[in-house]
Amino acid sequence: MKVIEHSVFEEPGAGYPIGLLLFPSLLAARRERNSERVRKKVESFIKEIGVERVVSITEHASTISPFAVTVWWYRESPNLPQKPETEIEVIRPSEESKTAYDYEWRPD
Repeated sequence: MKVIEHSVFEEPGAGYPIGLLLFPSLLAARRERNSERVRKKVESFIKEIGVERVVSITEHASTISPFAVTVWWYRESPNLPQKPETEIEVIRPSEESKTAYDYEWRPD
């Protein structure tokens, strides 16, 4: 059975020195260098696990938080019970999970 996992690669360093904040051009150059470092780590990770196992790659811009890349990938897990490929499992909402917005109002 296949198990989906994810790995997050973040920009190194939690913050920026005050000098970089006073000179935005230096900050932009540093962010670009750090972004390229993260992309290279992601590239080597993908080569290590195999590109055929990658499900999705998402880059998170460094507007508020540090630049990050999330890689969703799958692996085979021999320990999980195998299900036949034709069996489709459907999960339906129960009455308990309904909210007030799910009911229609009807006057008495």
